[in-house]
Amino acid sequence: MQYLLSQLEQDHQRILKMMYLLSKEINLLTGLDKGTPNCDRILEILDYIQVYPEIWHHPTEDILFHQLLRKDNVNIVAVQSLLRDHPSLEALSSQLSLIYSELRATATAPTTSVLRLSRHYCSKQISHIHDERSVFSAITSRFDEADWQSVANALRRNTANNDDLAQFEYISRSKALNQSHILTSSDLH
Repeated sequence: MQYLLSQLEQDHQRILKMMYLLSKEINLLTGLDKGTPNCDRILEILDYIQVYPEIWHHPTEDILFHQLLRKDNVNIVAVQSLLRDHPSLEALSSQLSLIYSELRATATAPTTSVLRLSRHYCSKQISHIHDERSVFSAITSRFDEADWQSVANALRRNTANNDDLAQFEYISRSKALNQSHILTSSDLH
């Protein structure tokens, strides 16, 4: 099941790209970069983050991390910290999405505190991903076939607990977002 870690790492690469694009948009909002900020782009980035990490990525990592906690000589504090990060990052995603939706609807510029929260969100997401990479290496070195089987069983239970409509909606949104210009554009320069 090493492919699972590979998929999670691909997700990390996409999420990092989104965070750098979001940082660029924040710089445009503050005037640090030249150009016109795009609230629709910010909302598209936040939507992307809400689809992948919150619906598939974080629940999958949670299963892996809980399995890792069963092993000896694991940095329990680090793993538990990552597990606690997931709901707070999801809450921040939702909060920022609501804020930027309202700003777009009212054609209002973000306040300093909103910009500060946006920067905090980007840096928190980026540092979270870097912290997870070290845990992934612990998983790679410590998991045996029985661990991977436990993970597979837990993933199957998660899938079985989701209703067909929720899965269909997730798959549809995922496909649309993967085709989106936000992922295919390379305007990070």
